[in-house]
Parts: sequence; structure tokens; C-alpha cells
Amino acid sequence: MTFAAKPFAAAVNHLLARESWARDRLIPYAGKTARLDVPPVTLTLLVQPDGYLSAVDAHDAQHVDVSIALAGDAEFATQIAKLAEHLRWEPEEDLAKLVGDAAAHRIATVVRDAGARARRTGRNVLDSVAEYWLDENPQVVRRTVLGGFDAELARARDALARVEKRIERLEQKIGARTGSGPRGAH
Repeated sequence: MTFAAKPFAAAVNHLLARESWARDRLIPYAGKTARLDVPPVTLTLLVQPDGYLSAVDAHDAQHVDVSIALAGDAEFATQIAKLAEHLRWEPEEDLAKLVGDAAAHRIATVVRDAGARARRTGRNVLDSVAEYWLDENPQVVRRTVLGGFDAELARARDALARVEKRIERLEQKIGARTGSGPRGAH
């Protein structure tokens, strides 16, 4: 972890503490990591379940979900970002030059409707496949079920360790009574 990662995360968290809407926007990304390259410093940050950030060592991060490099002319980068955010292609306008306004509007409407239907159909197919794999013919496990299984496994492991300790103490008691020591010892 770089020297600057913790103070940077603390500063951002200070801002996030006052803006719940910003934390709410980060919460869906809990567990994801971001690497910020601001030469000569590289910061690796992890989104926490509450929407705050924590600094992590780059080696500890299993993988980086997004990498952002800040270098060069910041003003130029800002202008490019603004252009990308605000420039929109209007295909209907270009099509109108070829086939006229009414026909262009009609074609654009048909294409938009077909695209919306395709997205809905895709979503429905994906939902059906997910439901089949999760419920009807389980091939994958829900995270909540896996979490419960992990907790149950930890409890079983702890119980086994306690039983092993009890057996060990009983063997010692038996060995002390017979004078031969624990089982297998001579």
C-alpha cells in the first residue's frame, strides 16, 4: 500500500460521510477494487459494504476491477470527458436527409421498438436460465446459501476441534490411570 492511500481514502470517506447519495451509488460495487494511477503514486481502493472506501495493498487485492490513470493535460482530459458525456449521435436526423422526416421518424421508431423488445427478450431468457439453474435444476448456488454453508462448515469445524480435544484429554486420563501414557506411546 502506498503511503498516500490511507489518507486519500480517509479524505474521500470524509466527503462521502456528508453525501449519503454518493455512498448509495457505491454500495452496489462493494468488494470491488479500483486502482488510481496518479504518477508517481498508485492507489488501490476497496469499496466497503457501507459505500465507504478502504485502502488496500496492491498485492492483497485479488484483482483490480477498474484502473484509472491520470496523466497528461488535465484540462484537455476534462474537455474530452465533457464531449463524451454530451455529444450524442441522432441517427434519425441523418436518416431524414436521405428518406425525409416522416420516413426517418417511422424507421427510427421501429428500430427503437425492436431494440427494446430484443433487450426485454434477452432479459427474460437470462432470468429464465438463472431461475432454472438456481431453483429447478440447481447448477449454481446463491451467495446467501453459500454464506450459510460457510458458516455451518465453520461451526462443524469448531465442533470437531472440541471433540478432538475431549478425546485427547480422555486418552491422557486413561494413560495416566494405566501408566502407559497416551494411546500409541510406549
